[in-house]
Amino acid sequence: MPEHLPTFEVFLKKCGRRTWRWRVCTTEGRLVMHGFENGRPAAKYAADRALFMMLLAAPYGPAGRASATARSSLATPASRWLPRHKMRE
Repeated sequence: MPEHLPTFEVFLKKCGRRTWRWRVCTTEGRLVMHGFENGRPAAKYAADRALFMMLLAAPYGPAGRASATARSSLATPASRWLPRHKMRE
């Protein structure tokens, strides 16, 4: 595991009447992702979602059998969860 893991920050900035711009940056100031939304709650949600999705796909996640089990449980087909009468094809 790397000794120095990057740290990220989320920034929101109002631009115009309803438009909010969001950025995800490293603590050093390097831009990682950006976008804009209409309304502050939507911009906050989009920025947090982008950060979460980026961290979810990061190569420095937990290693070992536990993470392999978690990944395989995310890929289970819907037929395993739904009763037969509710399955549609």
